Amino acid sequence: MNICNIHYSADINNNAPFLIQEIKDIVNNLEDIVKKFEICFQDMKSIKKHVLLMEKLKVFKNMLRKLILQVCYMLQGFITNMAYLYMTQGEENLILILRLSTAHNNLIKLNTTYSLSTGCNKVFNNTCPYIMFPNKEISVTRILKLLSVHRAEDCCHKLIDCLLETYRMSDSHNSEDGSSSEDSSIEIYMALTKHLTPPLENLSQSLTNKEKSTINDDESVGRFANIEKLISFEEQYAINLLQVTQKTAPALLDSALPKCSKVGNPKLITRVTAQALEYYEQILWAEVGNYLEHVILWWATCPLYARPPRSAQHLREWINNLVSTASIPSVILSALTSLADALGLHVALTLWDQNFREVLITTKSTYNSHTGQSIFNLLQELVVLSNLCEVTTDWIIGAPLDELPLVEQIPVLHRLDHSIHTTRLWVINECRSLANNWSVKEFFEITHVNTVNFLSVLTDLRLNDHSMDFTKKGLDVQIKMCALMRAKLKSEVKVNIEKLKETPDKCVDCLASICKIINLANLQMVFPNKLSWKLEQDYEIAFVPNNYVKIYLDKMLLPVIKSTDNDSICNMVLTLICESWLDHIYNNKIKFSPWGALQLLCDFGYVTIWIQDCDCMTDQMKKQLLKNEVLRRCEGVGKLLLRRPGERLKMTAQNMRASEDDNNQHHQMPAEMYVPNQEQWLELRAVRPKSGWNPLCK
Repeated sequence: MNICNIHYSADINNNAPFLIQEIKDIVNNLEDIVKKFEICFQDMKSIKKHVLLMEKLKVFKNMLRKLILQVCYMLQGFITNMAYLYMTQGEENLILILRLSTAHNNLIKLNTTYSLSTGCNKVFNNTCPYIMFPNKEISVTRILKLLSVHRAEDCCHKLIDCLLETYRMSDSHNSEDGSSSEDSSIEIYMALTKHLTPPLENLSQSLTNKEKSTINDDESVGRFANIEKLISFEEQYAINLLQVTQKTAPALLDSALPKCSKVGNPKLITRVTAQALEYYEQILWAEVGNYLEHVILWWATCPLYARPPRSAQHLREWINNLVSTASIPSVILSALTSLADALGLHVALTLWDQNFREVLITTKSTYNSHTGQSIFNLLQELVVLSNLCEVTTDWIIGAPLDELPLVEQIPVLHRLDHSIHTTRLWVINECRSLANNWSVKEFFEITHVNTVNFLSVLTDLRLNDHSMDFTKKGLDVQIKMCALMRAKLKSEVKVNIEKLKETPDKCVDCLASICKIINLANLQMVFPNKLSWKLEQDYEIAFVPNNYVKIYLDKMLLPVIKSTDNDSICNMVLTLICESWLDHIYNNKIKFSPWGALQLLCDFGYVTIWIQDCDCMTDQMKKQLLKNEVLRRCEGVGKLLLRRPGERLKMTAQNMRASEDDNNQHHQMPAEMYVPNQEQWLELRAVRPKSGWNPLCK
């Protein structure tokens, strides 16, 4: 017997008779070898004990045991590779596989019957690692598992056919009602129809006439229009295997099968076979769930991964809707749920990659009007995906942890946390750059439009609190770890959202600090020179405000008024403009003659006129700006420069009548009282020449 000399050809159909004959020879020789092994060990056991003979027997036993291990090791690989031929070669091949399994089990039993493992080395070859020992007997459940693994891909394609037929019926019904979306329908249809041809299609031509007639009766040729028929068709393979096993090798129907709550198939005779059938269904459709993802996303002629992520999302939503509304068998339900979870994870990864790449491209320039919309779309997609993970397939909000797709939600929350953090950094850096260029229109578009839109999307984020579920007993370790990871990401997302809410205020503070520097730079360029303020001219000349005042206000205040209707921000900018004006005068130690002080007072007064004549402001904003105390402070500085040495300051303004109007109450106090450092401003008065003629001067 030489199992290793059998070559597995790709074209099994042409070599089938030769292969079956070789397997028959192997089985016959193997059964004879098992009998010879048993006779040999019985003879060894009957030998009288003698010291020398006992030592020789140990050596022989060890040699025979290694031979048994080698045969068992090769049989395992042979049975694993040849068991699936039952689907194409019929019952004859199955009987041979069962006989091989029985012989393998008999060889394993020799170890326990004659205590061959005691004091012997358990590794006989490098290709047979220690982890494979002790050898386990081959049962019908193991054969069913091998069968399910080989049937999974073919069942996957047939299940897609069933889904396609279901979608056709639902789409035609929706079309009659006028509730079908054309784009989503086309995408779902393409996703379901672009799968591969079943790889075992060519093998169906080699079926016997009996098998062909049976399969034709079950309508397996062509498309399966009914999921129940598909399940019953696949059950027939297992039922035939169990029936043949009961006749040929009943010892393989072990009683150590997995405990199942489902009632056995009534067609089966015993409870053991019923449990074996259920075990086959569970393994088969679990493998189908794994194959579905790869077939639809990667292995198709037009794979779904090559299409926009929205296509996979539409297919996922349709599957979730199908699972929640249609009566689907429980064995198929797990496969469809696994496919929906895989599609959701694929959408989360690819959609985030696509949108985030668009955001990075738009942020290459200093200001791009499309950046805000790109970030908005990115956050919106992530929020929608996260909210979908907060409900079950039955659309139950607040479902327990063990029913939520936590594995799918964790990468979504991780990317949402990273996206919010990146958005906050983009807002800060972009606003700082725009403030440096005094591009206040774009500045306020980011802080008061884009950021508000971002926060409005994030308010739709639903993250239920499951902290009480951690204390429940019986919670799976994997679910608990995923729940803890979700709770950690949830807290980080909330922290970043709070930081994003504070970002506009920080950006406005940055604008204020930059505004003062830009004000001083503009005044340095437009403010008249020092000598012009010391001139003595006729006081009767009508004072006209200097041109620099209008230039200054149009440059700094007018863009802010056009960009925002926030009274506090406009008042802040007006305050900074006037304070910078006063700082420029004081820092440069500009001396003022009485005429220069009057001219400066006229310039200060033009600010009020400019505000009143501005058409870009509402009346309410004009009232708010005119009540700004910085205007009174500027007026007070001008009046202080007009005061004579020793002149007392009156505590009430002249010609000011008492009024209960709030707009006039603050005018009752003299403007000079709004100036905190009066003595320093008095030093800026120019020295007046003495009156009269000095005879010593020539």
